[in-house]
Amino acid sequence: MIEMTKAKKTLSEYGIRPTEMRLKIYKYLKRKRYAVSLFDIKKSFLEKSETNKTANKTTFFRVVNIFLEKGIVHQIDDGTGIAKFAISEGNTLSEKGKDLHLHFHCIECNRTFCLQDRMTDACLPTDYEIKEVNLVLKGICKNCIMS
Repeated sequence: MIEMTKAKKTLSEYGIRPTEMRLKIYKYLKRKRYAVSLFDIKKSFLEKSETNKTANKTTFFRVVNIFLEKGIVHQIDDGTGIAKFAISEGNTLSEKGKDLHLHFHCIECNRTFCLQDRMTDACLPTDYEIKEVNLVLKGICKNCIMS
């Protein structure tokens, strides 16, 4: 029996066929501690590997779009005008199954971080239901403060 890697297993659990490119993009996103744009993803892959030089912008867009549809990543509008993407962690799901947490955009390094332990539905009256959240706090991240 072939042993399934953790990444393959995760993609399969989300109903995503684990192709080589999907696995590479998933692993890249999983390693990042901040949200990234499609340009960031493409740039990273094209700089590091000759095997990915045949992949174009559409390839990256399609993979990220599949990840969005299946709920393995979420999109963040941090006010920069460029969509960012980050892995959706299972522990940030609300009781309604939505990945509802705050984000922090650093004005120094221009990175956007998920604040996964900061849920947003705690202060909402019971007769309201959140469908989406787009709340981005802006300031200076701990890395920039320390440097």
